[in-house]
Amino acid sequence: MNTMMAAHPPKPADARGFTEDGIARYLADTESIDDLVAGGYLAGHDGRLIAQQLRAPQLRRAITHSVCHTVQPDVDNFYQEDGEPDADWQQRRARTVRDHCTVCPVRAACAELALRDDDTVGVRGGLAPEKLTRRLVAETTRLERARALDGRTAEARRARIAAGAELQRLSGQYLGTSGKPEKRLENIENIREAARRRDELVAAYRRAAGWTVAA
Repeated sequence: MNTMMAAHPPKPADARGFTEDGIARYLADTESIDDLVAGGYLAGHDGRLIAQQLRAPQLRRAITHSVCHTVQPDVDNFYQEDGEPDADWQQRRARTVRDHCTVCPVRAACAELALRDDDTVGVRGGLAPEKLTRRLVAETTRLERARALDGRTAEARRARIAAGAELQRLSGQYLGTSGKPEKRLENIENIREAARRRDELVAAYRRAAGWTVAA
């Protein structure tokens, strides 16, 4: 039995096939980032599969739990210096990975975010630039799909912000103003329509994120 299934077996009604990818999707859809980090789900092989299911904003939130975010090491440790011999860089890189990446609870999320951002210059998630580049090439199709989903997530967020701003604008413009009764009714209906639009976008986001109504 794989480690994800042993540690967190999916409910039969929710399981999306008892495969590693299916369990990874289930965990990514049902667990918060904080819980995934606390459960050790964003490190190692299991973490790689789960990180692939997350959207870029979720990955960036996960990075706030990283060793680098906590101790703020010298960023130069993660990059080869100009003119530095490869042998010296490899030794220094190994120390950096040992001291920071191997103990990081979100190293898989760090590597996945680097791939999404096409950032393969330095060490990311314990992976050397050469390995990141190989994965970038090997996983081109998957990463293109992931970036497309990330883009739709960003567009949806902008739409929610715009809808909230429009509701606030209409409320500030119309509420408390005097005028003909029919005009006031029209203004109230405009506000209600803006509120419905805002609520629909928020509800869609919560459904996509796996939130309950109470959340």
